[in-house]
Amino acid sequence: MSQKRNRSVIAGVAAVLAAGLVAGGVALTAQRGADDPVIGGAGVTITPSATAGEGTATDGTVTITRTGPDLPGDAVLDRCDTSSRQTVAQYDTAALGTVVLQCGNSGQGYEHIRVRHTRDWQDVVTGHGSRDWDDAMLTAVQTVLETPRTGYPQDAGDGKVCYSAPVQFDDGSRPGAEPFVKVIVSSTTDRVITAYPTRDDGC
Repeated sequence: MSQKRNRSVIAGVAAVLAAGLVAGGVALTAQRGADDPVIGGAGVTITPSATAGEGTATDGTVTITRTGPDLPGDAVLDRCDTSSRQTVAQYDTAALGTVVLQCGNSGQGYEHIRVRHTRDWQDVVTGHGSRDWDDAMLTAVQTVLETPRTGYPQDAGDGKVCYSAPVQFDDGSRPGAEPFVKVIVSSTTDRVITAYPTRDDGC
C-alpha cells in the first residue's frame, strides 16, 4: 500500500451553500459522521433513475475485481498536497450531471473517507484478492453514481442525496459483515461527501 494513503491533507474549510431536496415527496435521513457538513436551503428537485444502469446487474450490484490497478494512483494523490479542491475522480451522473470526488478535508471527499472509513473498506477487501481499500471505494462510487439502482438517488435531507447498492467480488463472493455501500453527494456543490460500506441496504 502506498505511503500516500497515510498522509494528512491540510484542507481549507469551504463555506457551503445548499438546498433542501424533493424526491417523491419523502424525506429520508442518511447516516453521516459528526464532522460531515450540515447544509440546507432552497429547493432542488432530484429525479431518481427509472431503471438500473447499463453494464450492471439489474439490482445495481457493485462488482469489485480482486486484482487490478492501484487506484487512484500516486500521481493523483500527489495533487492533494497542493489543494484540498483537487479532483481525485469525476463522474457523469443522470440525476446531478458531473459529480467530483475531491481530495477534500475532514468533512468531505477522499480525505474524509480515508480518515473515517479506511478500516471499514479494508474489512471489505480483506481475504478477497490484492486490492487496496481505495480501489474498492472508488469502484463502488463510480458504479453507484454512473449506473445507479432503480429509484436512486434518494433525498437524504440537508441538501444531500444518497445512493445505495449491494457489493460483490468478481468471483461472486460478497463481503461478510457489510455487504452494501452508501454514497452521499451534495446536490448543491456536486461533490462526493462520503462513501462507506454498511450492513444495511437502502438509504
